[in-house]
Amino acid sequence: MFASMLEAADFVLVMAYPYGATSPSAGIILMLPRGAEGRSVDPNWDVLGMRATRSDSLILDECWLPESAAVFRSDDTRPFRHTYLNWFWGSYTPVYLGVAQAAFDELRRVVHTRQPEGYAQPLAYHPDVRRHIAEMSADLEAARLITYRSAWLSDQEGPTAETTAALYRAKYMVGETVSGITRMALTLGGAHGIFKTSRLEQLFRDGALGPLHPPPSDLCLYNMGLYELGIDPADVLPPMKPG
Repeated sequence: MFASMLEAADFVLVMAYPYGATSPSAGIILMLPRGAEGRSVDPNWDVLGMRATRSDSLILDECWLPESAAVFRSDDTRPFRHTYLNWFWGSYTPVYLGVAQAAFDELRRVVHTRQPEGYAQPLAYHPDVRRHIAEMSADLEAARLITYRSAWLSDQEGPTAETTAALYRAKYMVGETVSGITRMALTLGGAHGIFKTSRLEQLFRDGALGPLHPPPSDLCLYNMGLYELGIDPADVLPPMKPG
């Protein structure tokens, strides 16, 4: 499994499925030191986005740890994850909000500096470009305000059902917004923007991962639907058949 920041980490937090457990949500969290016997790394982190995390594959082969390495264990990890959703998942949301803002800023710079031959004005004066910029501005501001509200609810109310729904709503909105803005920015940037040296191309690759970075858009919508309809998750069937 790939492990975020593995190249620099002295310890890796590993979640494993406990031996003998029967619940799909059971788990144990272990602190794995860099020098543990049976630990090795496959430096294969060559991906579309998130390149700077250097999340190479962590390989555990006959890797045994003392009991003291276990920092958490439970037959049902869902309450634990729910309590700390503002850290587990809420922390990803502003990262992609920043990617969307960076792409928006770079695109505005590009359309002001690119002036097609034979014209007296840069691309910023083209009505279609202005319309797309306006749409991006509205989407970006909506995503920002939804994110701010989720953070405010987390501070004011803690891990309530409303806060949880707000965190899902923010991640969904930001994920879809960053994907749309970076794609449109690449389109408006034209052929000049598709080179690997282009800032728009780099931001496009990072923005493409927004909807799938945990929690992915489909999971956000699934949980938001339960909240808005007042349905207890325990009353619905699991998405897939348990083993």
